[in-house]
Amino acid sequence: MIRYLVPLAVILAMPGAEAPLQAPTPAPAAQAAPAAPADPLAEAPRISAADAKKALDAGQAILVDVRGLDAWQDEHAKGAVSIPVNEIYARLGELPKNKQIIAYCT
Repeated sequence: MIRYLVPLAVILAMPGAEAPLQAPTPAPAAQAAPAAPADPLAEAPRISAADAKKALDAGQAILVDVRGLDAWQDEHAKGAVSIPVNEIYARLGELPKNKQIIAYCT
């Protein structure tokens, strides 16, 4: 493509050549939403089990089991509350604002 642009530029710069046509200015596009990362889980913050235990023992965190209620009732980590992943947005108000939220699933 570049090999065609150079001769065109030379021709248009020659004396007597007509001014090049201006490409129409595109209408401003609506603000596009930011693109989601290719792998959202790759950017999710991680915490080690040891650090999670320290935060929980110090009362600085809450443990949230995001599996379905049946799985939580069968078995869950001590002290974990059940908020299935498909209910997270609807139940955000139930989570404390002053504590770290540690979500897990198995």
